[in-house]
Parts: sequence; C-alpha cells; structure tokens
Amino acid sequence: MLALFFVMVVAAGPPARAGIDSSYNTRLEELLSRLTAQGWPEEDLLRVLGDPRVTLYPEIVERRGKGLNYRGREFGLLTKKSVREGKTVLRANRNLLQKIEAAYGVGKEVLVAILRVETNFGRVKGSYPVFNSLLTMTLIENRRSAWAVGELEQLLLMSLEEERDPLSVKGSWAGAFGLPQFIPSSFRKYGADGNRDGTVDLDNPADAFASIANYLKSFGWSRQDAVKNKGAVYAYNHCDNYVQAVLAYARAIRK
Repeated sequence: MLALFFVMVVAAGPPARAGIDSSYNTRLEELLSRLTAQGWPEEDLLRVLGDPRVTLYPEIVERRGKGLNYRGREFGLLTKKSVREGKTVLRANRNLLQKIEAAYGVGKEVLVAILRVETNFGRVKGSYPVFNSLLTMTLIENRRSAWAVGELEQLLLMSLEEERDPLSVKGSWAGAFGLPQFIPSSFRKYGADGNRDGTVDLDNPADAFASIANYLKSFGWSRQDAVKNKGAVYAYNHCDNYVQAVLAYARAIRK
C-alpha cells in the first residue's frame, strides 16, 4: 500500500537525492533507517527524496518564531482596520461559528482571533514546501531536529491517509500549514471536518475553525475557567505574547 501510493504521486525515475548535499549523507542514512524501521519501503522513500522539488533551506535552522510583538505597530493587530475586519469575519461566518461554539464550547471570537494572529485571515500562510522545511531541520542538526523528524513522519502518514503528494503541502518555514497553521501531527490528531464534506481541508474556513476549536477543547478550554483557557491557547503556541494577543483581539472584536 505504501509503495503504491508513492509510485502514484512521485514522478517516476531512478532513486536519487536531489537537492541534498552529500555532507548530509550520514544524517540522511539515519533518517532512512528510522523510516524503514517504521515500515516505509526504502525504494519509495528514495523516490520522494529524488524528486526535483526536494531542497534544503539552511537559513531557516536558526530562525525563531517565539517572542513576536503581536501587539506592536508593525503587526497591526489592534488597529481600527484590523478590529473592523475581525468583526466582519464574525458576521460573515455567524451561523457556522455559532454551531462550532455550541459543539466545542470555544468562543467564536477566539477562533477568529487565532486566524487573525496566525495568518491574517489567510494572507500569510507561507509558501515553503513543508516536506523541505522539516527535512532541513532533520538533516541539519539543531535544537529542533528531534521534533522535526517526528513531524516528517507525521507528514508522510498524513499524505498517505489524505492521498496527497507529500511535496505539495505548502506552509511556513517552521512546518505549519493552512489557515490555522497546524503542524502535521496536530492535523492528524485534531483536524476536524467543519463542513461535513468528508474531508479536512485547513484552507477551508469551516474546517479551520472547527479544527482550532477541537484543539483548544482538547487542551482544556472551558467556558467558565479563564486560567484553563489561557493554558489552552498557550498549548497552541508556547508564547505568552501570543496568548495575550489572541485574547486581546478576541475581546476587541467582541465589543
């Protein structure tokens, strides 16, 4: 089954390692050993790695995504224009958001706030192939390497389950994708079918809102407990500035 899937989605050709410098051969062999031990046929993995779209981005390894000044002028979170747009999104999706709020217990303003902070309502989702980002952080040893290899496995599993080309998923340099910027493991565990069409598409607002709500509920969101709610948002992004920004924006568009 695994072999059939990769033969279908990856261009035919001899196994190769396109875009991967030979200096990473040792790390690459370790990755292949780990994946084949999980049951992935080596021949099919080499086909994926030999795809001409595969490349590494060494410049991302030392980037940091925490500590952003979400409430600063450049981010523009609490400007009149930004708050007005958030209220417009609330109105435009009122029926959908009310249903999701009733199902998961998560306030609709918080769902909208996370989409604003994460991708500015889809304007900034990222254009990196997630496979390449995760492969980079796996092969170039850094503080994220252990995490990245696990997410690379999750991406391959997600691609298999969703019958998607693993190199087609685009997102941030850090490996997150879609309107709510889920990493592959979060997609597989918390992705929710908000419009009930039988699939989970994080570029679809209904699925994005439902997935965020499912995630927050899974991490303790409660209608009656503000402390738990802060903890749930913190689980979404381990950054105090992020939590403060999300809750501030939710309050602003609730008024």
